[in-house]
Amino acid sequence: MQLKLVIWDLDDTLWRGALADGDDVVPDQRRAELVRAFNAKGVVSSICSNNDPAAARARLEALGLWDQFVFPRIAFAPKPEAIRAIIDDMQLRPANVLFVDDNPHNLAGARHLLPDLHVLDARAADADDTLAALLAGLPANGRSRLAEYRQLEAKAADRAAGGGSNEDFLHACNIQATAPFLMDNLDFVERIAELVNRANQLNYTGTRFEPAALTTAIVDVVAHDSWSIFAWDRYGDYGLVGFVQVDRKAKRLIHFAFSCRIMHMGIEQYALARVLEKWPDCDLSVLAGRVAATPAPWVHDQSFHEPAVRERLIARLNPAAAGPRDVRVMFDCQSGGIAHFSAHRDRIDFDNAPRLFALRHVIPNSGEDLRLAPRMVYGAGIDYSDPRWPELADLIDDGLYEACADLLCAHVNDNGARLLVLLPVEDAAEERYRPHMGHTRDRTIRFNRVWRALAARHPGIDLFDMTGFARADDMTDVSHYHARFLRRLAGEVDRWLAAA
Repeated sequence: MQLKLVIWDLDDTLWRGALADGDDVVPDQRRAELVRAFNAKGVVSSICSNNDPAAARARLEALGLWDQFVFPRIAFAPKPEAIRAIIDDMQLRPANVLFVDDNPHNLAGARHLLPDLHVLDARAADADDTLAALLAGLPANGRSRLAEYRQLEAKAADRAAGGGSNEDFLHACNIQATAPFLMDNLDFVERIAELVNRANQLNYTGTRFEPAALTTAIVDVVAHDSWSIFAWDRYGDYGLVGFVQVDRKAKRLIHFAFSCRIMHMGIEQYALARVLEKWPDCDLSVLAGRVAATPAPWVHDQSFHEPAVRERLIARLNPAAAGPRDVRVMFDCQSGGIAHFSAHRDRIDFDNAPRLFALRHVIPNSGEDLRLAPRMVYGAGIDYSDPRWPELADLIDDGLYEACADLLCAHVNDNGARLLVLLPVEDAAEERYRPHMGHTRDRTIRFNRVWRALAARHPGIDLFDMTGFARADDMTDVSHYHARFLRRLAGEVDRWLAAA
């Protein structure tokens, strides 16, 4: 059982005695500690009890336990329907819920209404041992989700109190979302893996993976497009709530998984819109019509490239990657992999479209901000292809490239910075170059020669020649490398940073 919620009875279960009968109830200290321990491991607790709600709350507050529960149902009403209402409000499945009660009638009635529900007789001699075993079986890296379910509680209360339509309510929530793309997601690998491996109800593709495999898949940007999804609204910040990955060649969904906390908010529609922007003919059959392909106009897109958005999310999920940045990696879509594998991730700002350096930016009056950093790592090969030079590609073989490279070196030296230039391989197989974009072996040899000459003249320029360092099985092509290679390359960058 993948346990997400324990629903507790009160009388003769969480405490000894019956409150409605006037008993001076005595808390079961072991079970009270189990409630706290489950919360700490990410399994929340609720209450389903036939009692006066005010009296029960007052007693739980006196015992210091009231704040340990979410979505309590305390009323003189049939328990099976109350349990179903709790599970529905919390957007969970009965299969992920345990109901603990001392009354066999209540247990049987709940199971009759919800056959997948797990139940435990509180009177059983081994009941506490069973609960302790469930606790011990939870992942060691679990985290409290009380605050997240408090947000759901507040929303459920406002929705019930409101008189408008559901769509009116969603517009009033001021839902915001952002979708980091490609290697921007490497900062969130651990949380993505936790989300996907935990998700059942909204794991539309039913996939699971280990963080290492996920890292490799995200780095392979030739094979996969990847998006993580973050959401927040006027009730609070939900954090990372979804992950989507597309097989670029097959044009089909590999992963499409979300936290149940965002159910009915339109976040899946928001994510699907990101996919369809890039892949309008993507095979969506795995969704089986469960997610509308129409937009959710109440969800407002926020760009992950806005510094305030990006830094807030990184600081929340990967604090080790948050810090003063004095290094910039400028290697287009490969930049994030180098940053991720570097021992200096906290110092590194890295490029990812549209946050990109291009050599043409040094042309006077280009209107581009060079964003120089004290230490920079530049994959020179990204500017060996014609598409990097809109309307100027015909000139780069006639001296424009060399002139721009010289200007960059001058900027580096004038600002007291240092630049490590990564030279692309010159001995790769022909099919590893991209002649359809102008990036040929001949141009690679010629432009690499330009950098060797410039490094000899400019003291702030260092070179790392990937010829002989990158093997055929390290790359998809001379501009895209596999995770194991970027890890090795990050080690070389780290050694340069230490020396520089």
